[in-house]
Amino acid sequence: MHYFKLAVASATLVFQANVVAQQQQAGSIDLGGFELIPSIEVTYALDDNVTNAASDEIDSWKSTFVPELLLLNNFGNNVVQFGYRLERGDYYSSSEDNYTDHFVSAMLDLELNSRHRVSTTIEYEDGHDARGTVYSIGAGNDLASIDTYKGLDGDLVYSYGGLTASARIDFRLAYRDLDYDRSEESYLARDRDFKTIGSTFYYKIASATDMVIDYSRTDVTYQYTPVGSESFDSTNSSILVGLQWDSTAATSGYAKIGYQEKDFDSQQRDKFSGVDWALGVVWQPIDRSNFEFSTKSDTDETNGEGNFIERRTYLARWQHDWLDRLSSEAYYSYIDDSYEGSVNSRKDEINRLTLAAKYQFRRWLTIDLSYQYDERSSNQDTIDYDKNLISIGFTATL
Repeated sequence: MHYFKLAVASATLVFQANVVAQQQQAGSIDLGGFELIPSIEVTYALDDNVTNAASDEIDSWKSTFVPELLLLNNFGNNVVQFGYRLERGDYYSSSEDNYTDHFVSAMLDLELNSRHRVSTTIEYEDGHDARGTVYSIGAGNDLASIDTYKGLDGDLVYSYGGLTASARIDFRLAYRDLDYDRSEESYLARDRDFKTIGSTFYYKIASATDMVIDYSRTDVTYQYTPVGSESFDSTNSSILVGLQWDSTAATSGYAKIGYQEKDFDSQQRDKFSGVDWALGVVWQPIDRSNFEFSTKSDTDETNGEGNFIERRTYLARWQHDWLDRLSSEAYYSYIDDSYEGSVNSRKDEINRLTLAAKYQFRRWLTIDLSYQYDERSSNQDTIDYDKNLISIGFTATL
């Protein structure tokens, strides 16, 4: 399942970029070899549909308190970092939706020599599914509380070949475990783990363009199958071929197309195969502005209907720095979900529009304003919803 690999790699890159940005702007505490970078984020928001309901919407003000600690050590071209983040959310008119999440992470990035590199990430989450999401889509008001779970993610990548060599290859191992906290049969049936192996081969065909061959295989194992039900255990495989380029100072991107397959252990669940793709382009016409366009095809595990979800995702983003301290972002995404094997041939279309502005009031204080509009349109009316979310946030560092 190549989407899982791309998600882990993207999260690692974003995390590294965030650390660099915080180093440049945020103060830190020298601990003798390590730098401790603390931050606190406080957000106030108005949500007009807390449970994403089609009717009887709940509207509420919400406050979010997010302290975070990053411990960082750079030695040569190598990086070691540890992180802890707590997120506490309180809904003033809907206390059933209050939550406290914990996130712990560790990352090691080693350049053994010019030809050998190793990177690994481990992330632990004590998190939640909000009412009206994941397994309670369309039924959020029926729940008395949020669904909580524990999640563990691990990713190991070994890279062979110089970054400027004509050919290089990455080998990847990944693991994810998801365990819901409740012991009822319907919750036990959600617990599962993912084991992924894969590789990506790069071959330079121009000064700034590589041909890419990407292969992955993920074994999905559910921990419990209710009596009378068929197992959701499956094997997901994909192979993609394409290009990755950074051809000019203004443009970079990737384009890959290939084949994907989802094969269930149970003969009662239909095997799926089809076209797979991943496309992304970043265009920076001027230093202060960049545009991002991306689309991908992937599969996701069922959340209660059908055998699995066939997903198509499309994204457009514009980010602009108006002044040294003032920036804005416009983001739109469209997701097309088909619930394969569902009784009613369920199909969902999810739209999200986000408009945000960020102002660095002081070196140590940033103010964020945002508006988000979400909409789900389905061929099952009880799942339709729309929501507006308006927020103001303050982030403080040393």
